[in-house]
Amino acid sequence: MLMKNLFLSAVAALATLTAFATGGEVTRYRVNVESSSVTWNATKVTGAHNGTVSVLNGTLSATDGQLTAANVIVDMQSIACSDLDGEWGAKLVGHLASEDFFHTSEHKTSSFTLRAFTPKSNDTYTVQGDFTIRGITKSATFEAKVAVNGNVMSIDGDVVLDRSEFDVKYGSGSFFDDLGDNLIHDEFTVGFHLEAIAN
Repeated sequence: MLMKNLFLSAVAALATLTAFATGGEVTRYRVNVESSSVTWNATKVTGAHNGTVSVLNGTLSATDGQLTAANVIVDMQSIACSDLDGEWGAKLVGHLASEDFFHTSEHKTSSFTLRAFTPKSNDTYTVQGDFTIRGITKSATFEAKVAVNGNVMSIDGDVVLDRSEFDVKYGSGSFFDDLGDNLIHDEFTVGFHLEAIAN
């Protein structure tokens, strides 16, 4: 927890210094973990599965009312499956938590940092982000929607990631041949809805 707080404090300090240098007014927002969510969707030759991961904490930074950064930590030990119940759901979650996939006993959290919000149309932005899973960080560019309602700012987005880049090898055609119906596609989608309140 101390390391997480230090990380968030460092990010906030950097955002403040950057805004001061450019003469902008910085507003910091604290992510409401109760009203925010992170989802996942993965596909394989024979079907698909989807689920959720809980948000632990996060912050947003805006300069002169324009979002400039978002930093979020999620609890990988909270990973859940939404499309299977009972024994089959428990088996899938147990497998996802194992070393075959996200190895959550070793990598208890994942995180993402969003930056470079470029306006595209109305409330839609092209966003660059860094995603850290299993201790490996990779960058991605995708679209997200940003809204402000009073002192509440929200971000909604979906990003497609390649699990092979994060050393998740099980059932991957990038590492194994002739998997047939056991092939699990490397690309999976992470969706997020973040709501944050101005400090």
